[in-house]
Amino acid sequence: MLEVLTVGIFIAACVMALLSPAWGLALVSVMFTLEQALQATSSMFLNQLSLANICVALAVGIGSIRAISKQHRPFLGYFTFEWIVTIVIFTWSCISLIWTPSFKSGSELISAGIPYFILYVIVSPFLIDGIDSLNNFFRVFLILGSVVIILILVNPTFTVTSGRLGINLGATLRTNPLAMGELGGSVLLVSALFRIGVKSIFINIIRVVGFFCGTAIALQSGSRGQILFAVLLAFIFYPVSVRVKNLFSFLATSLGLIVLLPITLWVAQVVLGDVGLRRWDADVIAGGTEVRIENIMDLLGGFVTNPAAWLVGLGFNAFTSISTAGSEPYSHVMFIDIFAELGIPLFILFSISMYTTARNSIWLFRRFRDEPTQRATLAVLFSFLAYQILLMNKQGYLWAAGSFFVVVLILSRLKFRTEESDFELEMSDPDLNTSTENQETHLVKLS
Repeated sequence: MLEVLTVGIFIAACVMALLSPAWGLALVSVMFTLEQALQATSSMFLNQLSLANICVALAVGIGSIRAISKQHRPFLGYFTFEWIVTIVIFTWSCISLIWTPSFKSGSELISAGIPYFILYVIVSPFLIDGIDSLNNFFRVFLILGSVVIILILVNPTFTVTSGRLGINLGATLRTNPLAMGELGGSVLLVSALFRIGVKSIFINIIRVVGFFCGTAIALQSGSRGQILFAVLLAFIFYPVSVRVKNLFSFLATSLGLIVLLPITLWVAQVVLGDVGLRRWDADVIAGGTEVRIENIMDLLGGFVTNPAAWLVGLGFNAFTSISTAGSEPYSHVMFIDIFAELGIPLFILFSISMYTTARNSIWLFRRFRDEPTQRATLAVLFSFLAYQILLMNKQGYLWAAGSFFVVVLILSRLKFRTEESDFELEMSDPDLNTSTENQETHLVKLS
C-alpha cells in the first residue's frame, strides 16, 4: 500500500511538473528526499539509484520548455550579472583541474555534479518569472514537501542508526540524512513565514502540519545545523514577513517568535531518543566545529605558502591532497573553497555577486513591503538564501551547491523582471504618467 502511494505521488508530481512551473521547481527542491522515500518502498528505485532523479530531470526539462514558450520575454532577467559570475566560477573550477593536486577526486565530483548543475543553474531559473509564480512555488513546495516528509516518517523501513534517520542501500551504503534535514528545515521556514491570508484554511492547516513534520524529520535526521539554522532564521525573518505597525503588532510578533522555541524543544524531546539527544551534547557539537576549523586552516595554510595560488587558486578539490584529516572528501566550507582553490580574483568576483544579490533583495523588499502576501513570499525567499549560505559553509562544496545558486539566480531574475514590468506598466498607463508628472511639477514648485 505504501509503495503504491509513494510511487503514485511521485508520478503525479512529475505529471504536474510537466504542466506547472511551480510544481517543477517544487519537485526539484524535494528531489533528493523524495528519492529516498521511493528507494525505501520500491525495489525498482532501490536497484536503479538514479532513476528518480532522471525522471525528475526529464519532467522538469520538458516543463521548462513549455514555460518558456508561454512566458512573455522568457530570457528577460536570465543572463544577469549573477548568472554570468556563476558560469565563470563553475567553468574556472573545471579549468583548474589542470593544476589541482587532486585531479582524480576533483574530476569525479565535477562529473557527478554536471547533471545537477544543468538542472539547477541552467533550467530552474526559467521556472520563476515573477512574484506571483514565486508565491505559487512556495505554496506547492509546502504541500509537496510536507507530503514527502510524512511518507518518510510513517515508513517503518527508515531506521535510526547512530542518531541519524535513513535506510541501507547496501552492505556499507546508507542514504544521506542531510538531504532530509535540509528539506525539513526548508519546510519549517515556509511554514513559519509564508502568508496567504486567514481565509485560506487549507494552506494554514498545511503550515501547521509542515512546521511539526519539518521539525521532526530535521531532528530525526541528526542534522543539527539544519534545525538550528532554520529556527534561527525563522526568528530573524519573521518581522520581515509580517509588518510591525504598532505596539500590539510588535507584541504579537514577539509572542510568535517566543512560541517557536518551546515548540521546537518539545518536538525534540518527543522524537529523539537517548542516542539522538547525545548528538546535541556540547562536546559533540564542539567536536564537529573543531573539524571544520581544522579543515579551513589546512586549506588556508596550503594557499598562503603557494603565491601562484593567490592568482589562480590551488585547484578544485585541492583540499583532499593537502589536508591532514585524510578522510574528509572536501572542506565543507564552500566560501573558503572558492577563495583558496579558485583564487583571489574569482573570490572577489563571487563577493561582488553576493553584494549585488543583497542589493537585489533590498530593492525587492522596498518594492513589495506594503503588499502583505508578496512581502511574506519574499521573506521566505530571503530566508532560503540565508539558509543555503549557512549550509554551504557547514557541509557543502561547489558542485553540490545547486540549491544555493538557484536562489541567487531567482532573486536576480525576479528583480530584473519586476523592474522591467513596472517600467512597462508606467509607460502603458497615460494616467499614471500624468499623475507622476504632476507630482514632480508640484515638488519643483515647492522647492
